[in-house]
Amino acid sequence: MRISRATRDRVMRIRDEDFGGVSVDETIARLVDEHDRAAVRARMRADADHARNNPDDLAEVRRVMAEMDEISAW
Repeated sequence: MRISRATRDRVMRIRDEDFGGVSVDETIARLVDEHDRAAVRARMRADADHARNNPDDLAEVRRVMAEMDEISAW
């Protein structure tokens, strides 16, 4: 994988400052995981906004959000 020097420096800074000096592979994996979680939350917010006018949809969104909260607590 080719990345610019600036991007590499940013990853190394995040690794050192935020992740305690773990491997670069672990740093990138954590950043991707954070991105995935943020994307899921954004989709859930969009679904909730859409569901506000539909009680059945809103109930399903709330059920899924409760499950996600439970999983996050692990």
